[in-house]
Amino acid sequence: MGTRTYRTVLIGAGNVASFLSRSIGHPFELTCVGGRNRTCQVPQDADLYIIAVSDRAIESVSEELKDVAGLVVHTAGSVPMDALSQGRRGVFYPLQTLSKSRRIPASRVPFYIEASREEDIALLRKLAESMGSHAEPMDSERRKYLHLAAVFCCNFVNRLYGITAELLSGHGIPFSAMLPLIHETADKMDELLPSEAQTGPAVRWDEAVMSAQEALLDDKNRTLYQLLSQSIHDDKLRSDKDSGTRL
Repeated sequence: MGTRTYRTVLIGAGNVASFLSRSIGHPFELTCVGGRNRTCQVPQDADLYIIAVSDRAIESVSEELKDVAGLVVHTAGSVPMDALSQGRRGVFYPLQTLSKSRRIPASRVPFYIEASREEDIALLRKLAESMGSHAEPMDSERRKYLHLAAVFCCNFVNRLYGITAELLSGHGIPFSAMLPLIHETADKMDELLPSEAQTGPAVRWDEAVMSAQEALLDDKNRTLYQLLSQSIHDDKLRSDKDSGTRL
């Protein structure tokens, strides 16, 4: 007997849907792919339905699938599983920054999964494995903190890269000048805790350097500089206090 094939419907047209459409492999067979304006008709007898749309559209798409018997999952980090109305429901959340313009192997995309039935956890593990990845169970309550943490370490950091690029370009310096620093900062995380890796004038609270740098910034970025510097220094003080109380 051959391996069972799981008929799979993928609803979405954004970054996550694009990644999934080119990564999902055997024994999962995509039978319908597209966004809200898809041309294919959604079959009612598929084994798996993946809703990869914006968070605010998940519930309305779920309502469109109210009569299906297959497993229905969404891919959002902050939306609870119970936003889906189906009896067989779950979550298939990729913890990675995904862009249509950049292809990465699925082995670099861990998935965090949840399902209303234990047997569907196994199915979602199999889905991740079909892409050469892996999946770990995580309930909605913990996953919302996982997603919040991802916003801090990815989205906010990327915005800081954007500010960096703006500062440099205004003075004829290419952003590539920062790449060795960016790479080493990330590589440190393989060996050190963030608090152990922190450097810079805010750690030392070097007011002369900080004041001079603040003077180079507009009001908005000066406020951001001050808030981040204070947070860095407060963390240093907490770390020093904790170290001083250890036996």
